[in-house]
Amino acid sequence: MGLLVKGKPLSWEETKELADYIREHGIVQFINLMKKMQDRSYEVLKWGDEIEYLLLKFDHDKKKVYVHCKTQEYLEKLANHSCKFDMPVTFHEEYGSFQIESSPNKPFLDDFEELNHVIRDMRHRRKELLLQMDTSSETVLTLTNFPRLGCPDFCWPPAQPSPDGNVSQSLFFPDECINPHPRFPNLTRNIRQRRGKKVEINVPIYKDSNTPDPFIEFPDIPAAKPDHVYMDATGFGMGCCCIQVTFQVGYSTLLQLA
Repeated sequence: MGLLVKGKPLSWEETKELADYIREHGIVQFINLMKKMQDRSYEVLKWGDEIEYLLLKFDHDKKKVYVHCKTQEYLEKLANHSCKFDMPVTFHEEYGSFQIESSPNKPFLDDFEELNHVIRDMRHRRKELLLQMDTSSETVLTLTNFPRLGCPDFCWPPAQPSPDGNVSQSLFFPDECINPHPRFPNLTRNIRQRRGKKVEINVPIYKDSNTPDPFIEFPDIPAAKPDHVYMDATGFGMGCCCIQVTFQVGYSTLLQLA
């Protein structure tokens, strides 16, 4: 996740009026920075990782698991408590209100000894997050995506999709599952308005002997292709989690190898 600050985001109509200016000056700014930094060199390579977690809620009586839309509450707790370990870490918001991102508090260096700290640091981050939870009914999961994302009754607190709303207009993904920070609902809305329609995601199904041929899940939705799983919200992509590694190379020519 990049730098996240509070502010008033622009609507798509407002953004269109400034698009040419942003494109032109974005390129000019990039060129100026390249000229300024191209001869600069560092003796030490620095690098770090970012891990994105899914927040989960268990209902043991009903034997159900939900994504837990509780990111803001956990981040507040993490901001107001002292780290229990000797390797301070940082936590950040993500697109989903059921996601949290973590990273080391300072970068690793270009020393083989540093590799001994990576897994230890990752474990400490997970423990820090779990300390804020009621682990009898809550946990974190490092998986690409929640298997039931978009199915009925997949989130907690319960929320329903808003096909006639003003954000995603999804048939499957409630707007409550989007991080309430102004950037994320506005980004979702602007993508839809720029396209003039919702996103269209069609993933080919795996057919076995029990699969109808053709497999048609939504016959009344033209965007839904036969023999595909259909999704209609930005959250199905941005709601995915991963591990990322970022490098600050010593000098600009190494960028070609990064």
